[in-house]
Amino acid sequence: MIAQTLQIGNLHPLVIHLPIGILIIGFVLEIGFRKKPSDAVRDILLMVLGFGALTAIISLGTGWLLADNGGYDETLLFRHRWLAVAFTVLTAGLYFLKRSATAIAKKLYMPLYIVVLILIGITGHYGGSMTHGEDFLFADKTTQKVVIEDVDKALVYNDIIQPIFDNKCVSCHNTSKIKGGLLMDTKENLLAGGDSGSILDSVAPDKPSLFLHHLQLPLEDEDHMPPKGKVQPTADELALLEWWMAHGHCFDCVVGTMEKTEQLQKILKNLEEDTSTRAMIAKEVSVVPNAWLADLNSSNISASRLAIKSPLILINLYGRTDLTPGDFKALKKYAKNIVELNLGHTNFNDTLAPSLKAFKNLTKLQLQKTAIAEKSIDVITEFEHLESLNLYGTEVDNKAFEKLENLPKLTHLYLWQTNITKEAMDAFANAHPEVNVQGQIDSDIFKATKLEPPTIIADTDFFKDSLQIAMEYVFNDAQIFYTLDGSIPDSTSLPYSKPLTIHRSTEVKAVTHAPGWNLSEVTASSFKKISFDVNAITLNKNPNERYKGHGAQTLIDQKRGTVNFVDGNWIGFEGSNFTATIQLGKEEQVSSVSVGAFSSPEKWIFYPTGFKVWTSMNGTDFKLAKTLNVGPEEINTNTKFRFFDMDIAPTSAKYVRVQVNSQLKNPEWHPNPGGNSWLFVDEIVLN
Repeated sequence: MIAQTLQIGNLHPLVIHLPIGILIIGFVLEIGFRKKPSDAVRDILLMVLGFGALTAIISLGTGWLLADNGGYDETLLFRHRWLAVAFTVLTAGLYFLKRSATAIAKKLYMPLYIVVLILIGITGHYGGSMTHGEDFLFADKTTQKVVIEDVDKALVYNDIIQPIFDNKCVSCHNTSKIKGGLLMDTKENLLAGGDSGSILDSVAPDKPSLFLHHLQLPLEDEDHMPPKGKVQPTADELALLEWWMAHGHCFDCVVGTMEKTEQLQKILKNLEEDTSTRAMIAKEVSVVPNAWLADLNSSNISASRLAIKSPLILINLYGRTDLTPGDFKALKKYAKNIVELNLGHTNFNDTLAPSLKAFKNLTKLQLQKTAIAEKSIDVITEFEHLESLNLYGTEVDNKAFEKLENLPKLTHLYLWQTNITKEAMDAFANAHPEVNVQGQIDSDIFKATKLEPPTIIADTDFFKDSLQIAMEYVFNDAQIFYTLDGSIPDSTSLPYSKPLTIHRSTEVKAVTHAPGWNLSEVTASSFKKISFDVNAITLNKNPNERYKGHGAQTLIDQKRGTVNFVDGNWIGFEGSNFTATIQLGKEEQVSSVSVGAFSSPEKWIFYPTGFKVWTSMNGTDFKLAKTLNVGPEEINTNTKFRFFDMDIAPTSAKYVRVQVNSQLKNPEWHPNPGGNSWLFVDEIVLN
C-alpha cells in the first residue's frame, strides 16, 4: 500500500503543469473579456478557475507524496512545499471570489489573481532548483568541455571520468537532489558513497561494485542507473568507466601509465581534439567541390586540398609573372577555405595587394622575391590566423615590424635579403620569443639539419647528339657523388668536379656527402636521346577535355610536365587506357620505347600498370613486340615522375603503336576506393 502511494507521488511532474497552464489561460480570458462582461463569459471563467483549483489540489497531494521519497535539499523542499500550499489555497480563494457578487470580492479578485501568478513563478523556481540545482535558472548552461590534445597525458578521472559523471549522473546526484544519499560531483563525495555505503568498492571478491552493478543492469530494471528515460552512457563511455573501475578507480592516474586493449586505445584516441588554428578553421567552412578545384587547375591556378577529404585548400601560384586581379577573383568564392597561398617569384606587388583581403583564414603566406612593400604589409596585418610569413628578397624595411606586431599567431618569419637591419630583427626576436625570425642565409642555419641533395642542371630533358649536365650544391664544403647506370650512388661512386657530357639516354642520380654527415637523399633526373624524326602521332581516343594539353602532339613535343598538371605538357585520361600510334619519318631500327608518367595518389593520379608495344612497316599490319606488366602502385601519397623504359628486340619499323594501361579505379587503400583514377602521360620516346 505504501509503495502504491509513493508511485502516485511520481505523477507530480505530470500534473503540476495543469494548474499552471489553466490559470494562465484564465487570466488571459479575464483580461480579454473584461470590456464585454456576460453571464456566459462568467460561467466559462468559473469553470476554468474551478478546474485550476482542483488540479492545484491534486498537484499538491502528489508532490507531498513524492517528497516522502527523500533525496531532496531540505531547505528547498520546505520552501517549495509551503509555497505550493499557499498557491493552492489562494487558487481556491480565486474561485470563490469569482462566484461572489459582493463589492469587496470584486475588489480583491484581480490583485489576488496577480499574486497567484507570482506564486506560480516562485514555487516553480524552487521546484526546478530541487530537480536541476539551485542555479538552474540563471547559471551558464554551456559546460566547460575538457579539451584533450594528447590523451596519453590526460588525467583519467579529471579529464575523462568526471565529465561522463557530469553529463550522465550529476543531474540526480547533486547538492539539490541527492538520490540515494549519493553525490557524484566531486571525488570526495564519490568516496563518501550513499545510503548503501561505498559505490566504488566491491562488497565481495566475486561481485562487482554497486556502481558497476547498477550500470550493467538491464535498462528495464528499476534499479538500472541512469534510470530509463534519462540519457544513457554510450558504449564507449561504458567501456571507459569499466576500464577505470578495473584499475582500482584511480583518481590520480595518467592515461599513458595504464594498461589498455587495442580497442580501448582507439576509444581514448577519439577523445583527442586538434586545437590548432587550421583545425578550428576546418570546422567553420564547408567542403570545396572537386569541380571547383578542377576548374582552377584548368585555368593555370594550382589548387589542392591540404589533405585528402580536408575542406582546407592550398593555392600555389609560384613563378607566375602574369597575375591579375582576375586570378584572385576566381578564388574568392571559397576564400575562407584557403589557408596556404604561395605567391613566390611572381609579379605580385602593392597594386595587387588589396586582392588578398578576402583571404582572412590564411595561416601561411609566401611572398618571397616579389615587389611588395609597405602597402602589402598593411593588408597582411589583417590576417589574424597567419602563422608563417615569407618576405625573403622583398623591399620591406624596419617599418614593417611596427605592423607585424599585430599578427597574434605569427610563429615563423623569413626576412633574408630585405631592407630590415639586423638590429631591428634582433629587437623584434627578443620582444617576441615565440616567433622564429630568420634574417640571413649562411651555412650555420643548416648545421643542425641534414644534407640536402644536389641540384642537377641541364638545358633540356631531350637531346639529339649530346647534352652537358652540371650539378650544384648550395655550400662548398660538401662533395657530390653520382652514377649514370641507374644504381644508387654513395661516397664510393663517381665524384663530381666539372660538367659532364652524355651521348645516350641516361638517368643521372646524385647525392651530397660531407665528413661527419650521413649521405643526403638521392636526386635523379632522366635525359632522353631523340634518335628519330617523327612525322605524326595519333590517339585512339581523346584525352579528358580539362587535361588535353596540345592533343597527341603533347607526347612528342620534347617538353616534360611539372607538378602543375594543368601546365599543358600532360594529357590525362579518366578511368581508361589509351593507345598512341607514332609514324616515323622513315624506316628505322627501333630497340627501345620510353613513356613519361606522373603519380599523385592524393589527386587520384596513378602510374600506368602496364604497356604493350607493336611495330609495323605499313601502318596496317602490326606485330606485338613487347608486353610489360608493372602492376598497381603500393600504398603511398607522394608525388612522383618517372620514365618507364622498355627494351625490345631491334626491329625495322616505320610505325610504332604503344598502349598505356591505366589502373582504372582507385585502389582499396585509397580514401575513395573504387573511384575513377587518372592516367597522366607527357612524352613517348623511341630509340
